[in-house]
Amino acid sequence: MKVGILTFHHTTNYGATLQAYALWTIIKDQGHDVEFIDYRPHRAVRYYLKEIQPINKKNKKFLVNRQAFSNLVKAWKMRRFLLSEVRLSRKKSYLRSGLKEFYGKYDLVVCGSDQIWCIDTYFRGFDPSYFLDFLSEQKTCRKVSYAASFGKTETLGKHQKVICKLISQFDAVAVRDSNSLRLIQEECGREAVKVLDPTFLVDYSKITSVPDLTDEYLLIYNQTPLNLEQQNFVRAVAKVKNLVIISVGEYDQVAAKNFINISPDEWLGYFSKASYVVTNTYHGTIFSLIFKKSFTVFANKKKSNKTNDLLQLLGLENRVILEPSPVSSITEESLKINYTLIDEKLEKEVFRSKTYLLNALDGKQG
Repeated sequence: MKVGILTFHHTTNYGATLQAYALWTIIKDQGHDVEFIDYRPHRAVRYYLKEIQPINKKNKKFLVNRQAFSNLVKAWKMRRFLLSEVRLSRKKSYLRSGLKEFYGKYDLVVCGSDQIWCIDTYFRGFDPSYFLDFLSEQKTCRKVSYAASFGKTETLGKHQKVICKLISQFDAVAVRDSNSLRLIQEECGREAVKVLDPTFLVDYSKITSVPDLTDEYLLIYNQTPLNLEQQNFVRAVAKVKNLVIISVGEYDQVAAKNFINISPDEWLGYFSKASYVVTNTYHGTIFSLIFKKSFTVFANKKKSNKTNDLLQLLGLENRVILEPSPVSSITEESLKINYTLIDEKLEKEVFRSKTYLLNALDGKQG
């Protein structure tokens, strides 16, 4: 069967890149002919280009981007990873009008598994392409969502009628968080299922590049700089566990070593060998769980609904902190996570989510 995937694959975010890789891999492993629809909305392209420009304009002022070169290297490594590990469509489109080229090309199109339905993202906004509107008139192509998310969107507002009409044309709808499930059920009156992010469904041993570090380390993966209280917490944890502090993906001044412009396989390697993880990201949390790491999540208002949703499912709500605990209360025992019960719960959810996806691909779900 010819399968197309529409998701956020053109990005410099490690989580987005790996969710794309994971979804493509599990579909390919079922024997399907699968590729990404290479749609790169021009608004998103402009946003990512700012990361690699040496000088940016903000509030009528010109600012020097000191991480431009590192960001350029990171973007190149992300692109190289995708081209070597997955398959993109031969044709690419920067405009919605270009998606008509993909009409009639696939037996099934899967959209997901990212915040592709978040209509409040300032540099993307509402894009009906991610609800597969360009396939609306094609009756022979099945439409499925897997772990799609509305992100922080609280209501569909003025887009409700259009979105609900497009959602009604899906053969199966699966989302990855309770907020997205609520919007589908309450505002569209459509049944949907909550599933795990696809990154939980595949093995990474073949693409993980183990770092050449001899010291045991605490890994920071934060998309915003740590504040003073968070820095003190990290230092205290590192002291209790006798760890060197490193940061990946972004520079952090509390880290002894910063690895910014690394590839996704290197990023996986640093997670796989970490002795402790501190993050404020959804996929930072996921890969801490995948590699069975003890970890702390600093609450991030933009990511809180999906991260809290996942950790509540596993009974790990206490790993999210709004304000760091007093340094004196941090002990070796308080930092530990017992993965015996966690693995049991996660195994059941992985099986349920994978079964749903495979059934949806075979037309047994809807």
